[in-house]
Amino acid sequence: MNKPKLYISGAITGKPDLNRTKFANATKTFRDLGYIVVNPHEICYDLKEDEWNQCMRRCIIALMDCDTVILLDDWQSSTGATVEYQLAFGIGMEVFNIDLFLKCIQP
Repeated sequence: MNKPKLYISGAITGKPDLNRTKFANATKTFRDLGYIVVNPHEICYDLKEDEWNQCMRRCIIALMDCDTVILLDDWQSSTGATVEYQLAFGIGMEVFNIDLFLKCIQP
């Protein structure tokens, strides 16, 4: 069985260094486990923080190519992550809190 392609969702705007470390750690964890991971920081690397709309458009397109959304612990404080959650849940994608997903996949 193929592993699902994962999209990482969490707070970025207003966080120190745009929360890059938290996203990078989650991305590394899942890639080390053999997952294909989509990280918003990698999608929007060339955009400035004030180009939120353009980044969200890119992220939504990328999210639609994934199987599962992984929510970081701060996602509820983020407008963008809330949009991603609502969209994913609304179309029937699998959506997991990162800690729960890690528990489910570990033997």
